[in-house]
Parts: sequence; structure tokens; C-alpha cells
Amino acid sequence: MGELSKTSGENGEKLTAELLKLMGWKNFMQGINVPCNKPLHEKETHGNDFFYIYNNPLHDQKTDIVYISTKNSSKGYPPGAQGTRTKLKKHLLELESIIDCSKVSPEINSAINSFNCRKQKRHFGMLFWWHGNKKEIDRDIKQYLSAMQIDSGAKYPIYLIDMARATFIKDAITHFRSSTHGTYNFYYPKLGSIVVSTDERYGSTLPIELIASDIIPIRFILGDQPALCLYAKQDFSEEVLKKLCSLALDFADAWVKNIFIGLENYHPADDKNKKDEVLMSFDKREADIKVFCYKESVLDLLEV
Repeated sequence: MGELSKTSGENGEKLTAELLKLMGWKNFMQGINVPCNKPLHEKETHGNDFFYIYNNPLHDQKTDIVYISTKNSSKGYPPGAQGTRTKLKKHLLELESIIDCSKVSPEINSAINSFNCRKQKRHFGMLFWWHGNKKEIDRDIKQYLSAMQIDSGAKYPIYLIDMARATFIKDAITHFRSSTHGTYNFYYPKLGSIVVSTDERYGSTLPIELIASDIIPIRFILGDQPALCLYAKQDFSEEVLKKLCSLALDFADAWVKNIFIGLENYHPADDKNKKDEVLMSFDKREADIKVFCYKESVLDLLEV
């Protein structure tokens, strides 16, 4: 049993490390043990599976300090909503205690002080919750939760990456990498009240706000012009496509002439007429918009 648990834990950490790299979070620290300084925790040390610092490209003056915990349920998530919530609460409380003691750890503070941090520092947790049940490999547990950013009543926001979200991130990025478009960057849009810096609005790091969203925007060069590709964790419908077209045109901000929109289940034959009707309604657009399904099949040839 102990050996199986160890293997499951190692597999979870391997999956987390590879997904972090896909997101551009490459220079992370791993396996940092910090002393526990709160008797209520009833521990001698806490283990940070991963630790990462980056200057958030969506904010002028913010540095994100991220404490990452990995869990892997080899037989699948607990059955039912209550079982899932109970287990999740346990994982969140554990991560909360890790952050509490890590913030006063000399090793963690040395890493923070050696980083070129901005004026404001944000500490938050990220929980990767994997499982190994092939029958429900990309099960989405968001339906059991109030929001993707989960506040467990503590001082720190904690973000959940479940199998469904991890699958979406992996599918989107690997799909684009397999294309012939070459070098790419994540695009950093103006999101609500977020103040975007005067730096380039694209780069190699996927910020937490986009990791937690259902949209991954990618900027690349098509010919000699910049182009935009939006991957959406959504099923095709006319209403969804209208919203995504509006969003893409807003993101593009007149700098792009080619927009690609990827959906989970767009059918190039069955959905073509509805797609054409939506695109026709954006008659004043200058950009060319193409729609595709990033869950690949031979039907993709219909959109070539």
C-alpha cells in the first residue's frame, strides 16, 4: 500500500511538472520542506511540492508567489458531490497550512528576496488534483464548487486545477504546437479592471487569471502578420460562437487580420451552416475568422 501511494504521488508530481512547463512556468523550485511554526498544524515540517514566482504580465506592479500542491487519487475522484467536497476541503486546508508556514520560512524568503519582485506581492496556492480512473479521465468537478478560485476561509486565494481543466490546458497548447504555425506566445488581453503594463502584451508565461479561465489566447505570426488563436473550453453553439467572435475581435484591437477559434466539439459538417450564419453577422469586421475543433479528427479536412 505504501509503495502504491508513493508511486501515485510521484506520478502526480510528474504530471504537474510537465503541465507547468507547458504553461511556461519552467524555472520552478521543487520539494521544499519548511519547518512548521504553528502548533495547531500538529506537524514538524510541511512539503511544498512546487514553488514558483513570476511577475504577472496582466498587472503593472504585481508579483505572484505561488505555492503548488499536487494530489493524485489513483482510483478516481470520490463519488458524488459531498464526497468530492469533503476530500477537496481536506486538500485545501493542508495547502493553507503550507502557505502559512512557508511565508516565514528562511528558504522561501531567500528565494523571494533574490527575485526581482514588483511593488505588490501576492501569495496564493494552486492545487493540482489528478486521478487515474480512465473511465472518467477528464471529469469536471467544477459543478460541485462555487468557483474555480476557491477561498477556504483563509487569507490566501487557492486555485484548483482538476482533470478537466488540466486536460483543456494540455489539449489547447499541444494542439497549437502540433500545427505548422511555429513560434507562439500567450496573448495578454485587457481584462476588466486589470491594468495592463506598457510592456508587450504577449509572452511565454500563462498567468493565473488565464489558467483559471475557459479561454487560452495565443498570438503567432501568419505570413508576416500577427494572428490570434482562441482556444475555448466550451461546446459549439451559435450563442457561444457569437460571444467568442466578439471577444476575439475585442482582443485583436485592430492589430490582427486572421483569427482562429477552437472549440471542444465543433463539427465541420453538421455545424457549418450555423457557423457561417454567425460569421456573416459580423459584417463590419476586417479580420478573417476560422473555426475549428481542437479534438482532432479526419473531419478537420473540411475546414482546410
